[in-house]
Amino acid sequence: MPRIALSEQERQQRRQHLLATARTIYRETRTLPTVADIAARAGVAKGSVYSSFTTKEEIFVALLADSFATLLAGLAHDIEAWPVPAEPVVELPRALVRQVLQQPDLLPLAAMTHAVLEKNLPEEAMASFKHGLADGLRLLGVQLSGKVGVDAAIATTCLMRSWALTLGLWQALDCPAALLDVLQQPGLEVFRGDFALELEAAQREYWLGALPPQA
Repeated sequence: MPRIALSEQERQQRRQHLLATARTIYRETRTLPTVADIAARAGVAKGSVYSSFTTKEEIFVALLADSFATLLAGLAHDIEAWPVPAEPVVELPRALVRQVLQQPDLLPLAAMTHAVLEKNLPEEAMASFKHGLADGLRLLGVQLSGKVGVDAAIATTCLMRSWALTLGLWQALDCPAALLDVLQQPGLEVFRGDFALELEAAQREYWLGALPPQA
């Protein structure tokens, strides 16, 4: 009996189900799940996973893109709700810290980006991910420019640099539990900072220099 083709809505529903399953496994193991693991947990055949994603790396990129989209949407909501007159040097770091902490998968996934994207990810999929992220940053840059009175392209570039600072600081301060005792040694205090507090302070310093004084 011929297999009944799925409608577009059904394909999207299956894709979201597989992504949710992959995210659940990732949160449990902190490693990228295999196609076999996802299929078994989702209760589908491996072929069903491959019909939505060509490789494990495509699943990774989809998870990362979803996390980025949620982050950017959260920031857009916060920026829109800024008080008038707004103090962007204060409000933006607070919003960024709040939204990043609400996305527990984002930074660990982003930290693996280059290692994963360089392996087995089709160029078309990589380009689609990069274009999607760039478009999201530009939209947020336009919104931010209207609030702080800077050119949209400059605001977009500042947002990209702000993200790079966020990821770099997380990588510097996040460490495996096995290293916690080592970091208690004298002279290593700089690596024992509270990420949320350090991130807000670093972002304030950055945006203080990035935004014009009249903002």
